[in-house]
Amino acid sequence: MLYLVKVFPEIIIKSRPVRQRFVRQLRKNIRVCLQDLDAGLQARGEWDTIEVTTSVSDSSILAQITERLACIPGISNFLETEKHPLPEMEGIVELAQHYYTEQLTGKTFAVRCKRAGKHNFRSVDVERIVGSGLVLGTAAAGVNLVNPEVTVQLEIRHQELYIVRRQHRGLGGFPLGCQDAVLSLISGGFDSAVSSYLSIKRGLQTHYCFLILVARRMNLR
Repeated sequence: MLYLVKVFPEIIIKSRPVRQRFVRQLRKNIRVCLQDLDAGLQARGEWDTIEVTTSVSDSSILAQITERLACIPGISNFLETEKHPLPEMEGIVELAQHYYTEQLTGKTFAVRCKRAGKHNFRSVDVERIVGSGLVLGTAAAGVNLVNPEVTVQLEIRHQELYIVRRQHRGLGGFPLGCQDAVLSLISGGFDSAVSSYLSIKRGLQTHYCFLILVARRMNLR
């Protein structure tokens, strides 16, 4: 399984050294959080996307990996994908038909393509040609660009094609540990927990000090 992890957008606008430090910290956090589920898990990426590769095929473990990725600060969203060398346009159509034929039966759809790199075609060209191929090669109910029942998601990054199977929302914020450490006083109310959560989302290494408040009843005579 290949997860395509998109970093929090605010990280991308940082200066190059800061961005590299934040992304490096995020890769480290991903490996630390997932190493007990897959010791051979790999996390690669330098700019705005991290490729997380796991050889695990057990569906229960993959579900745990997905759940943990959704709780790691610094991740905007992440995609479950299938990666292929970028073929010609006919090959893209065939791959889209292979992965989406069953899902499109009797349903309306739209094709969405994101592209990075230099190519002799535009993203809208891919959407148009793949959409036509799916209309002719599947039992789809038709195209609906406004409110489709199924969205066919493709990503082209330089000379690689990613077929998106599922998309998940991340926690956002900065990677944990990229800022200074702080001490959070937990008193039992919800405000201290919320402030700790917001500190974590800003990348602060948050430690906790739990306060036990004992109330004494005084009987006045």
